[in-house]
Formats: sequence, structure tokens, C-alpha cells
Amino acid sequence: MATSAEQAILAQLKIIRTKRASTTGEQKWLKQHINEANLRRLLPDISIVGLHLLSALEAGPQTGIDLATTLGVTRGGITRAAKRLTSQGLIGSFQQPDDHKKIFYRLTPSGRKLAHYHDQMHAARNHEAVSMLREHYSSEELAVIQRFLLDLTGYED
Repeated sequence: MATSAEQAILAQLKIIRTKRASTTGEQKWLKQHINEANLRRLLPDISIVGLHLLSALEAGPQTGIDLATTLGVTRGGITRAAKRLTSQGLIGSFQQPDDHKKIFYRLTPSGRKLAHYHDQMHAARNHEAVSMLREHYSSEELAVIQRFLLDLTGYED
């Protein structure tokens, strides 16, 4: 039987998993920081995969398979997100003249702007998280937490 500390950790992990599948926090931050009305209007219809797909495309055009590998999601998830982002004018697709099998995606100017905001959001939230960790935990405790998360990640895979 799990101890109360172990049960509390499992409960927190459940909360983290639930939040990870939600765009609520990211969309809230983006709504507060994006000034362009046309981009703010699109936010409610963009999934978390869509937001991360935009950021991944900042590196340059990529195929759906490449994006699925980079983001750790299914090709179907990429296809759904890409279809939505294309209809919103945030990405475009193209094929190489010598290879009509592969479909590549690239950012439009609006998609590049939204990807930049998304990157800023992650930088700000990461900074807040590091500040909170430093405020609440010693270096030794952070080392234990790090080891725990590495062990847990190995277990989850």
C-alpha cells in the first residue's frame, strides 16, 4: 500500500497529466500578451499541439512525420492540427518539385508572429518555475526531485 506521501505524489502527477493535455494556461498567457486582434481571435481554436507545431516550424519547413517525431505526437495529431492551422492562415503546405509524396509545412507571417509569442510564453513560464523552485527547495532537494523525475519519465515510457 502506498504511503500518504506517495499517494500525494500520484495525485499531483494526475493533475500534471491533465493540465499537460490542456491549452488553458498557455492560451490565458497568450491572450494577455498578444496585442493583434486577429491573432487573439484565433487562439481558442488552436490546440496545444497546434501551438507547439508553430514553434517547431520556426526552424524551417518540415514534414508531418518530422513534426510528429519532434513533438512526440501521432501523425494524425499533426494532420489535425496542421489542417486547422492552414485554414486559419497560420501555416501553408507545399511539395518539392522532385518529390510529390512528402508534404511540407511552413509558417506564414501571422504564424511566425504567433510562434514567437508562444516561445515568449514558454520562456516567461520557465523563468517563473525556476524562481519558484529556488524559493521553495534547497539544492539537495532539487537534486532528489530531478532524480525522481528522471526515474518517473523512464517508468512512463
